[in-house]
Amino acid sequence: MEETIVKVDHLSHRYSVQWAIRDINFEVPKHGIYGLLGSNGAGKSTTMNIMCGVLRQSEGDVYIKGISMSKNPVEAKRHIGFLPQNPPLHMDLTVTEYLEYCAALRYIPDREIPQAVKKVLERCGISHFSKRLLRNLSGGYQQRVGIAQAIIHNPDFVVLDEPTNGLDIITARNVTDYLRKLRDEGKLVIVSTHIMSEAEKLCDRIGIVIDGTKVAEGTLEELLQQTNAQDLEDAFFEFYKLRRE
Repeated sequence: MEETIVKVDHLSHRYSVQWAIRDINFEVPKHGIYGLLGSNGAGKSTTMNIMCGVLRQSEGDVYIKGISMSKNPVEAKRHIGFLPQNPPLHMDLTVTEYLEYCAALRYIPDREIPQAVKKVLERCGISHFSKRLLRNLSGGYQQRVGIAQAIIHNPDFVVLDEPTNGLDIITARNVTDYLRKLRDEGKLVIVSTHIMSEAEKLCDRIGIVIDGTKVAEGTLEELLQQTNAQDLEDAFFEFYKLRRE
């Protein structure tokens, strides 16, 4: 039996009196690309921030390779790479300086940092910008640096929150191609998006989140069968109508 990489167990979070997410459950036992699909404000970012230990949930728990995020967050985070919606870049550093800093934060031994940085620069196609200040990079290349910091420690599990948001069509395609490469290398990638066509083409499985609740999950084919829809956009609106009835 395969080891479950991530398990989200009855996850809920409340900001003041408003529930952002309520009783979300899903489990991903193997590598691939899992999409969290929902409109803006549906609860995708809240879910991802809790999964990565950035935000503490009100109820429930997240398990990374069987490790409880609430009880043993440091050990759980060793297996995670995270790119939030706004990449945590330090604009006054060069690309290399920033990645060296990120490598140190990830407890990569000092003697191994230069090789780790060299490898991730090559993997993300940014070696030729290694000495450039981050503030002088385009949005697309800043996004690549964001992905590089997320994978510099070679995690089993990579979480990316709206990774193509605001990118031009060519840069967005480059990012999605790279996510497929991560999948092919045997990693689990969880990506949030509100772009239906992107989810259709990219994700092996999709969880649909509406009003802070996961209302459906499955492959694209399974979701279409459940709703008798022709495409994911139609399926999403069918689930939306059912949720609101």
